[in-house]
Amino acid sequence: MVALNSGEDETVLSRIKDYLSRDKDGRRRAVLELFLNGGLYETKDIDDYLREKNFDVKNKGTPAMVGLMGSKTGILSVDVTGDHNMYSIKEKYRQLVREALRETESS
Repeated sequence: MVALNSGEDETVLSRIKDYLSRDKDGRRRAVLELFLNGGLYETKDIDDYLREKNFDVKNKGTPAMVGLMGSKTGILSVDVTGDHNMYSIKEKYRQLVREALRETESS
């Protein structure tokens, strides 16, 4: 595991919490929880997961959300070598995501 310095921790944690503060229906939280399960996910996998959780999934909504999540927080890794982009959470940010989810639970 890569250790972050406390300044970087606070910056990334702040970005994640800011991203979650605009989560109107719990969808962003659900996707972050999915990423914490580990593994690689393409947007179809994320769409299927959101449908299982009874979210209304719109065409192209998930790729936009995941792209925004990656660019706003910097916590996602993208594997673009295959036919579809595969997304995962960077290991060094896993604990910060857990912390942000815990701290924003009641929000």
